[in-house]
Amino acid sequence: MTMTTDVVKADATAGERGLTRKTARRLALAERLVYGAAGSWAAVGPQMDIPWWAHGAALATGALTCVGLWKRSDTDDWTRRLTASLRALPVLGWSSAYTGGLLVPVFDYPNGWPMLGAAAWTVVMIPMAPWTRSKGVARAVDNLPVLVAEPEVVEGEPVTFADHMQALWNHSQATGDTTLEGIRQYSYDEPDFEAIVLAPAGHAVPRTLDERAIAGVFDVPVDAVATKAVDGYGPGRLAIQVAPRLAEARRVAEALEAEAEEPGTALERIWAEHVNCVGGAAPGVDLVAYSIGEEQIRLRIAAQRGKTLRVHHEALCSALGIDDISRLVMEGAGPREAVVYIYRANPLLHVRAPTVEDLTMDDRGRISIGVAHDGTVARIQLFNFDTGRAQHGITAGTTGAGKSGLMRILGAAQRISGVISWMADVQGGMSMPEMEGRIDWMAKGPAETMQQLRALHAVKEYREAHSRGRGDFDFHGEWCLIQWTGDEINRLLSSLDQDIRKEAAWMIGDLQKTGQKVGIGVDLAVQSLHLKELGDSHEIREKGKEGHVFLLRTASSSTQGMGLDGIAPIGAHVSPIPERIYEGAGAKELFEGTAATEGVPTPGMGWLITEGKAILFRTFVLEKVNGLYPQLEELMDGRPMPTLTPGEARAAGAAYARRGTAKAAGGASGPSGGRVDMNALNGELERIVGLLEADNEAKRQDGDLPEAPSPMAAAKAKAPTIRERILAALQGHPDGLALKEIRTAVGCGTEGGPATRSVNNEVSALANENLLVPLGKGVYRLP
Repeated sequence: MTMTTDVVKADATAGERGLTRKTARRLALAERLVYGAAGSWAAVGPQMDIPWWAHGAALATGALTCVGLWKRSDTDDWTRRLTASLRALPVLGWSSAYTGGLLVPVFDYPNGWPMLGAAAWTVVMIPMAPWTRSKGVARAVDNLPVLVAEPEVVEGEPVTFADHMQALWNHSQATGDTTLEGIRQYSYDEPDFEAIVLAPAGHAVPRTLDERAIAGVFDVPVDAVATKAVDGYGPGRLAIQVAPRLAEARRVAEALEAEAEEPGTALERIWAEHVNCVGGAAPGVDLVAYSIGEEQIRLRIAAQRGKTLRVHHEALCSALGIDDISRLVMEGAGPREAVVYIYRANPLLHVRAPTVEDLTMDDRGRISIGVAHDGTVARIQLFNFDTGRAQHGITAGTTGAGKSGLMRILGAAQRISGVISWMADVQGGMSMPEMEGRIDWMAKGPAETMQQLRALHAVKEYREAHSRGRGDFDFHGEWCLIQWTGDEINRLLSSLDQDIRKEAAWMIGDLQKTGQKVGIGVDLAVQSLHLKELGDSHEIREKGKEGHVFLLRTASSSTQGMGLDGIAPIGAHVSPIPERIYEGAGAKELFEGTAATEGVPTPGMGWLITEGKAILFRTFVLEKVNGLYPQLEELMDGRPMPTLTPGEARAAGAAYARRGTAKAAGGASGPSGGRVDMNALNGELERIVGLLEADNEAKRQDGDLPEAPSPMAAAKAKAPTIRERILAALQGHPDGLALKEIRTAVGCGTEGGPATRSVNNEVSALANENLLVPLGKGVYRLP
């Protein structure tokens, strides 16, 4: 005999059935329709001429309902009284309203009162629906838990943990005639225990009662059960241990131990639990393969077939437990696959200086400009030998992102590789002072930049005129490859002077469109790729992206999007470049107050998009001494200076002949300090002597060479006026032409053609000056 205080449910009343939501709605609707019909009858029925027994039925119904309610109320069950009252309420109310209508002639009441009573009854009963409500109340009360006030004595009911385990053992068919004795629970709040299985006297514990059978008795994993013989006893006793919590802890420990010995196991678990799962960083993205090294982990990931790989960079870092997002790099390899690189530390914090071999063009027209994140060199093409064309490029980055440093390396590589290097620093020479005198032409400021662009455009036209119809450029011919680099070109293309802005944009756009075929490449360095900063020229932005694009640290995501638009490789994942990288500045260090406050700046770090690839890289790092880069000077000094041919120089004009004279007049800059390097000093003296000789030659030729003309001014000078076009159109038409025909002949409605109103006004002016003879109806001829 044992005691129980379990919560039980009251027995449902006989005949009561539960109401589902659907059934309750239907029953309430039917009940309300009945109330509407009954209310209408209670209002008009007493006034109608019907047999007496029809009125008597209504009165008898109310009387019988009162009797039934009286009998049902004679009980202590308050639930039964409540439901009986709810069910009797509509009948009694209706019968009362009907009776009031019958009593109107007897007591001479106004006819409206009984009708008002019937209407009031209907209005109350329809929303109340007491019959449906009574069934719901009865069922709810029947299902309320009832706490047994007095403990109920139930035989065989387990009340302790040991009793419960014995009950499970006794009810199982697998245990046979054995009993479970000596149960010892390890902890009151855990299900782990040990016990002794005792067979009947003279019998052995069945062999079938193994770990699997015992696990089935208690519904635990098989590895949570252990058995062994009892010391000092025969086979009639068997010691068992049932410990699911210990087994779970053992499995976790074994998993951690395996992960410690095999990091790939931990990686697979993390990927399954935090990445490729519902709500993970990249649901549906599988970890195909991985390679774990000392400093780098490579993951090959893939989306499901028919899906496109879309992985959020920051979400993936969070899932893999990476605080510094610059340590994770993702390179796309098609629409559904990518390779993820995870580094112990940012691989581009420390980059080496360039060598002569790096900056020398190879047999594919490539030079190295930096180091990629995986340690390989990052290369770009200056010349494409397959197409026989020079290459354009565009660099976007905010102030301090490293644009000028990249331009310096390009200038050094061009000189070392035998490329004529023309560079323009619109900022006035402040960005690249060491380039002056070490490349063929260094223009400073907007005015010199415009002279340089005009000279370059004149050289382009000279080459076009003397290329003998050749459609590509002969790299090994008489002309050298020319690479023009414009640093801070936004300042020129967004100039307040409208004429300068338009001319510069037109010349750069024309050089981009036609310069490649004659060996002229254009590199632009800008802070923003917005059209407003590029002279409202969409072509400059698009043509600049044909060869290579450098996306350094940008001030807005829109500039990055404009740089990638149309050229982004399939599956490219371009992450932003931070201004500084802080090692040891995670949340833990911030909380403990030990976070690093001095970060490593990231100038020159960015993305290179070329030849269908997007590569995270950093330009070669040069040491700055007193604002200059002596390493770069050493690489360039002593190398031959490629220049224009005499014919090209004449086409370039007087500004090209005068190039570099200001630097020569200024003399040599003294050593920065320390021991004097005589070899460097001799080289500097030789360079100054060469510049002075060039200055003298420029002075001799300056009187003979004109300035390179402005192509837009020349085009305007060559273009006939509207008046000249009208007179030329009427030549050979003695019978004259109609005004509409004149407009068509001079090019109205075509690109670059005059406006219709301008032609009409000019025709009227010519007629007033007697230079045209009107023939009537808008027809004119020459006199």
